[in-house]
Amino acid sequence: MPDATPRPSASLQRHFLWVLLGVAGMFAAGIALSLWFSLQSTRETQQYLIQVEAEQARSSVLRQLDYYRRVVDNTAQDSELAALLRAGSTAAQQAWALSRQRLLPDLLGMALVDPRGELLGDPTALRVGPACQEDLKRADALTGGRLLLHLDQPGLEHVELLAPVRDAGGQMLGGVFLSMRLAQLQRVIEETIHPGHAMSIVDAAGDTIAGKGSVEGPLWEVLLPLGDTGWTLVAQAPVQWLTVSGGRQVLAGLLTLGAVLLVLALGMLWLRRTMLHDIVATRDALDALARDETAPAIVPHYLEFEPVVADINLIALHLQEQRARLAHLSLTDPLTGLPNRRAFETHFPQALGLAERQHAVALVMLDIDHFKGINDRHGHGVGDQVLLALAHALKELTRRADLSARLAGDEFAVLLADTDAAGVDAWYQRLSDRFRGELNAFGLAVQTGISAGQTWLGRPDGDTLNAALARADRALYEAKARGRGRLVQQAPSVAGGTE
Repeated sequence: MPDATPRPSASLQRHFLWVLLGVAGMFAAGIALSLWFSLQSTRETQQYLIQVEAEQARSSVLRQLDYYRRVVDNTAQDSELAALLRAGSTAAQQAWALSRQRLLPDLLGMALVDPRGELLGDPTALRVGPACQEDLKRADALTGGRLLLHLDQPGLEHVELLAPVRDAGGQMLGGVFLSMRLAQLQRVIEETIHPGHAMSIVDAAGDTIAGKGSVEGPLWEVLLPLGDTGWTLVAQAPVQWLTVSGGRQVLAGLLTLGAVLLVLALGMLWLRRTMLHDIVATRDALDALARDETAPAIVPHYLEFEPVVADINLIALHLQEQRARLAHLSLTDPLTGLPNRRAFETHFPQALGLAERQHAVALVMLDIDHFKGINDRHGHGVGDQVLLALAHALKELTRRADLSARLAGDEFAVLLADTDAAGVDAWYQRLSDRFRGELNAFGLAVQTGISAGQTWLGRPDGDTLNAALARADRALYEAKARGRGRLVQQAPSVAGGTE
C-alpha cells in the first residue's frame, strides 16, 4: 500500500535564498579573483611604467649630450677656425669664442685652446675656471673624447666637452672647449619624472650628478647606462600593492554585487529569454569593441530597445572609424605623409629579423644640406616645401619591401631590403636626381642636396635600433665632413663585426 504520508513542501523562499547565496558566492569569488588580477596587473604596470619612464629620461639625456657634442664637433670643423688658430691674434680668438657663446646662451663657457691646452683669451671673460684650465692641460684632453665633470662649485656644476681642430694635413692646431651646465640635465629629469618617483644620474664613483625625489620603503628600481659617458640613470618608484583605481574596482565590485542581488531578488522571476538575447547581443558587440574587432550589428527583439541599440550601433561604427584614423595618424608624419619615427621603430624589428636570416638590409640616414640656412634665408615655408620635395622623391623610389620615414626635422631614415653596396649607391644617385627634379617642380631656387650615411643591419653579437642608428649617423656625419652631397657607406664587415 503506498505511503500516504504527504511529501513535505519545498520552500520557494529557501530555494530562492540558496540561489541568491550561490550568486553572491560566485560574485564574491569573482571579486576576489578580480582583486588578485588587479594586484598582478598593478605590479606589471608599475614595472612597465618605471621602465618606460627611465627609457624616456635616458633618451632625453643622451639627446641633450649628443646635441652639445655635435655643437662642439661642428664648431671645430668651422672653415674659419683653422686660419684663426694658425695666424689670428689672441683678441680675435677670444672674440670668436665670445660670439659663439652668444649664439648658445645656455652654455656656461666656451673658448679656444692651443695644442698644449693653453687657453686663448681671458679666462674670466670666457667663463673658464681654474679646474677647467687644469683639465685642458692634460695630455689627452683634446684627443681623449671624455666628458670632464666638475661638481666642486655649487650653482656652477658643469660638464666639459672638447674637440680638436686640425688643418687639411691632419696637424692639430688646437681645440674648441665647451662647458654645459648640469642644470640642463636636471631640467630633463624634472620634466620626465612622475610624481612620487625618484630619478638621478650618477657617475662611476656613485656621486649624484643630477636628480630629484626620494622613495622610502619597498621600491622598483631601474638602472640604465648612459652610453659611453660612464654615467648611470637610476629610476625608482614605490611599490603600490593596491592603487586607487584598484580600490575603486573593489568598491565597484561590492556595489555591483549588492545591486545584482537586489535586482535578482525583485526581478528574477520576470526575466525572459528574449530579453537576455538582446543583452547578450549587446555584450558581444561591446566585447568585440574592447578586443578591437568589428562589432556585429545588434538586432533588438523588443521595439523599446531599438533607439538605444541604434545609438550603440552608431557609436560602435564611429569608434571603429576613429580607431582606424588614430592608428594611421599615430604612425604618419603630418607634414610629409611619410611614416614617422614610431612607425620606423615598429618596423625595425621586422627588418632586423630579415637581416638575421642572411638578407642584406641597409639602413640609410639622410638629411638636407644647409637646411637651417634655407630656413633662415627663405623662411620655414620654403623649408617645408624642401622637406615635401624630398618626401615625394622618397615615395617614388621606395619599394613595397622598403620603408622611408621622417625621424625629426630634416632627418630621414630608409630601410632597403635585399640590396648590395652598388645598389644602395645607385639608389642614392637616383634619389639625388629625383630630389633636384622635385625642387624644380616646386619652383624652389635653393642650393642644396642630400647627405647620406649607410650601415648594414645585423651583428654577430646582436644588433639594436640605437646601435644601428648610431652607426648610420656616424657615416652621415662623415659624409658632411667630406663636403656634403654624398653617400658614405659602411663596409659589411664593419656593420656586422666589432666597431
